[in-house]
This record gives sequence, C-alpha cells and structure tokens, in this order.
Amino acid sequence: MRYYADKDNLHARIYAMRGRILSLKDYDSIVRDQEAFFDSFSGTHDHVEAKEMVFREQIAMVVHLAEATREYSPLFIAFLRQYEVSNAKLLLAKAFGKQSLDQWYDIGPYAILDRSLLQQELSLDDIRTIMTDTYLEDVCGDISSYVRLEIQVDISAARNLYASSAPFLPESQEVFRDFMLRRIAVLMIIRQCRLKESYHWSDEKIRLYLETFHDLNLFGEHAWPQVRIVEDALNRRLEQLRKSGTQTPAAVDIEYHLEQYFYSWVSSMFHKDFHSIYCVAAYLLLLYYQIRNLFCVIEGMRFGLSPEAILERIICEA
Repeated sequence: MRYYADKDNLHARIYAMRGRILSLKDYDSIVRDQEAFFDSFSGTHDHVEAKEMVFREQIAMVVHLAEATREYSPLFIAFLRQYEVSNAKLLLAKAFGKQSLDQWYDIGPYAILDRSLLQQELSLDDIRTIMTDTYLEDVCGDISSYVRLEIQVDISAARNLYASSAPFLPESQEVFRDFMLRRIAVLMIIRQCRLKESYHWSDEKIRLYLETFHDLNLFGEHAWPQVRIVEDALNRRLEQLRKSGTQTPAAVDIEYHLEQYFYSWVSSMFHKDFHSIYCVAAYLLLLYYQIRNLFCVIEGMRFGLSPEAILERIICEA
C-alpha cells in the first residue's frame, strides 16, 4: 500500500526515529565491545560485508518511508540514490580498468543498477545504455577520463536531490534549499583547505576552481553567503586555538571541525517546526552521519585502532 500516511503522521514517525540516532556514549559502547557489534551482523568480520549489512539496516526505514507520503517520496528516493552513485562509480572504475573494493549499496526497489552488473564485463557504451532515461543519463556525455565521469556522477546526484523538492510548498522548498546550501558551503571550505595544504594552490586559484566546480545551475551565487557563514565559524574556531596557544590544525582536523559544526547545526534545526520539513531534512542528514560513523568504526576495528582513536573522528552529539 502506497501513500498511506499524512504529513503529521510521517513527522511523528520521524520524531520517534530521531531517538535512535546514536550518541557518543553509544559509539563508545560499540568500540569497546567489538565482538557484540559484529555478532549483531551475523558474526561477519569481513569489513566490506559488515559495512553492506550496516547500510541495509540503517536505511531500511527510509525505504519504507518512500512509500508513506506522496510529497516526501521523491526526497527519500533521492536520498537513497546519493548512495547508489557509489555503485555507478564502481562500474565506471571497472570499465576503466581501475582496482576498487566491490562494496555495493543496496537501496532495494529504488535501485536502477543491479549488483549482478559487477559480474559482467561492461563497456562504457553498455553503461551509457543502462543509464539512459534515468537520473544518471547525463553522466556519460564526456568519457575522456574517469575523473570527469566521477565528477559528473556527483553533479547528477546533486541535481536529482535538488529536483526532489519540486512537490514542496514554497516555504518548504526554501528550508530544504537552506540545508543544501549550508552543506555545499561546508564541502567547499573543506575542499579549499585540502587544495591549499596538499597542492599549495593560491587563494585566487582555489576561488576560481570552486566557482567552476560548484556551478551546478541549481543555486548560482546563493551558495556564497552560506560559505561566508561557515568561514566565519571556522575563523572563530581558529582564533580560539590561536589564543590558547594550540598549533594551527591540519586540513584533516579542520575537516573534522567543520563536519561537527554542520552536524550540530542540523541537529539544532530538527525541532524548529514540527509541521515543516525541518525534521525530515535534518533526520536524513543525521542518518547520513550515523552511517558514516559506523563505517568509520568498522574501518578503525579493521586496522586495529584504539577505541580512543576511533572516537576522535566520530561526528555526533555528546
């Protein structure tokens, strides 16, 4: 049965699901009892299989909610497909002869790509045919390099996510856009820090690059005010560190700070208005971080990191 819940009913369910988002205390319990964690996933210690099982468990409710209300269905499906793009990149990497882990994101009935494709020797033309008439149909327009295709996959997914707001009322579209703009701003600053530290690019070269890379014909110049908000938050943090005599953080530390900043902002938006889209957009982003955190835990265990080292990179509430 499809579209069986009204908006208030769905928001109530989202509020209940919010209580299942893990806290730092929960992650601490997980990393200190690793066997219990793996036992919860049929005892597997294969890190790829464990991550696939974690993912299926975490997004199971989103798959169900995609059938709950007509208005939010495109958003839930677009959220799921943010993970399917990794499957597309995996197929493209294999077509280019690149080595990669065969980790597959199973999004159930909303997948356009089937895992069985991994067992086939697909050419780029085969992949182009498979993607025709889907949200990824523009990916293979330029097949000159894998990097360009990978970027185009991300752009197509971003466009699909933005288009999912079409059924919303204008006020909800504005709220949703604010979430996306703030997220894009964080990613832009993170990329800026990486380019400066790893490649020693000048500020002007970075600015020109980011303007080109993030011009998705979705937000235009509207992203830049959000970038300045994020930059101000980062500068305040750096000033605090300077005054305390702490060494200037590396790019990886700045990235962690910005992700934690964004997580806290998203969490603060959850309860802003029960009847608005705030709780839905916030929950999906909090779930994104939870999946990311659980993957971080699995990788930390795989490489034998201490619980303290793993917890240092967890993005969540205390």
